[in-house]
Amino acid sequence: MDYDYLIVGGGLAAASAVDGIREVDEDGSIAVLSDEEDAPYHRPPLSKEFLQAPDGAPRSLLHVKPEGWFEEEADAELHLGRRATRLSPDAMKVETASGGDVTARRILLVTGGRPRDLDVPGTDLEGVATLRTAGDSERIRSRAREADRTVLVGAGFIGMELAAAFTDFDARPTVVEVQDRVWGRMLPGRLADWMQSYFEERGVEFRLGESVDAFAGGDAVEEAELSGGGRLDCGLAVVGVGIRPNHELAADAGLAVDDGIVVDEHAETDAEGIYAAGDVARYPDPVFGDRARVEHWDHAKAHGRLAGRNMAGAGESYDHLSYFFTDVFDLSLNVYGRPTTADRTVLRGDLEDAADEGCVALGERDGRVVSAILINDQEPMDACRRLVRARATFDERLGDPGAGLEDLADELGA
Repeated sequence: MDYDYLIVGGGLAAASAVDGIREVDEDGSIAVLSDEEDAPYHRPPLSKEFLQAPDGAPRSLLHVKPEGWFEEEADAELHLGRRATRLSPDAMKVETASGGDVTARRILLVTGGRPRDLDVPGTDLEGVATLRTAGDSERIRSRAREADRTVLVGAGFIGMELAAAFTDFDARPTVVEVQDRVWGRMLPGRLADWMQSYFEERGVEFRLGESVDAFAGGDAVEEAELSGGGRLDCGLAVVGVGIRPNHELAADAGLAVDDGIVVDEHAETDAEGIYAAGDVARYPDPVFGDRARVEHWDHAKAHGRLAGRNMAGAGESYDHLSYFFTDVFDLSLNVYGRPTTADRTVLRGDLEDAADEGCVALGERDGRVVSAILINDQEPMDACRRLVRARATFDERLGDPGAGLEDLADELGA
């Protein structure tokens, strides 16, 4: 099989890349090669709406594109359930586990990542799970409905979102986190403390500063043994301690990797004609000037589209400030920039009233705006994005809820 464009991987970045290609090249042949059996789908609902569906939910509700879109609208071929095993950059060829080679003029690697393992005894017990795929979510949903107590290892996105979801199942969640605060990569201390209290008021327990040393049980998990000597009963344990980028295909082919596939501002690797995007790519951050690898929906969508456009010859640089978002209980959070790097965080509004009235937290470092966290307040999203994108000078009026953020962003040149 030979194509103009070959996309290896089947997530949101892959679907967005098809969009990008078609914006520039209406006629080139496109193939998407994915080891999953499902068409590209959204992953954020796996820990929220899809998981919590009372009677289950069809996987088609997760799909990025309507049924038949790839073949009928984009004139692209989907090859599902086919795992790429080898990449040959010189020949622009990909070999698959099922046999047969696929060649292309341009190749995009959007291979995503896989959950990091917890290297402790008992992870092979039934009821010890990770969450990455639709199948994972379905299995967790089924078991959570039967469990009296659950354990979440890690207080990041997976652990916190599942903890909130499990309260709907009356599954009495406990979050075990080695750090001394929740959402340590997203929330500064004051907001982390408030978030922990918010969860505790709704039935979530926390064991901070501890780790899981082992899972124990017969054929299925019955308890988690903690580093501090305690034990937690559980009929389900979900490990959410980050993902490992699936960069082996690139590394084995001799491409530059560094906890992800290294790309330039055009999303191209150090092998001409081969690109990488989304969770697996380490790219030059246009705002903070370093190299970053981001594991979130907005980045996958924007970076995948850029890669597709550039494969088709657009020659554009990545100039996007991606953001993180989550919904837990009755809270909606949108996060720009790097909040945990801030020297101080200024609140516009009262955290205690954030659920009803909304609140914005702006982070300052070295006199510049480096982050914005919006809690139940989406109106100033554009102003916050502009302030962080421009690394605007931090003006003390930014902490005054009476001063309009849009006007301040304009005045500060954002």
